[in-house]
Amino acid sequence: MNKKKTKNEISQELDNAKSEIDKYLQIAQRAQADLVNLRMKSANELIESELKAHRRMVFQMISVIDQMNMALSTKVNTKTYKSWIKGIDSVLKNFITILENFNFKQINCEIGDIFDPKIHEAISRVKTDEFEPGAIVRQISCGYLHEAHLLRPILVEIAYKKEDK
Repeated sequence: MNKKKTKNEISQELDNAKSEIDKYLQIAQRAQADLVNLRMKSANELIESELKAHRRMVFQMISVIDQMNMALSTKVNTKTYKSWIKGIDSVLKNFITILENFNFKQINCEIGDIFDPKIHEAISRVKTDEFEPGAIVRQISCGYLHEAHLLRPILVEIAYKKEDK
């Protein structure tokens, strides 16, 4: 029962196979184009999302800028000095609250803490016998975290022994 195929049958099967290959090639090409389009769309959506977040943050900061401008335009004399300082302190607290709303956190250290290069940056060294070498003598400015990422280390002065060089 071994039936030999004719030349026409073989030619027809070959044409069918070529047609099927072309069909799958077109499907693969469409899928690849869809993937490229999806990647571009995702990248554009990510950029737009970041821009919206930046606009939201800046919009909130504008009110702090307005408050600072009002405070700076106020004439200060000895009678109004204390209330002016309270106003500036209030503006600062508003600004810190805005940062916290966006998961930014201000970090500080204590005098006498041991220097940790992961969160501190030594700006200068101070000769002293009052503190152990490497202890923090003064915090110059606070640091900032966003989530677990250190944006800026705490700027500090550290101690060294008077006889050290």
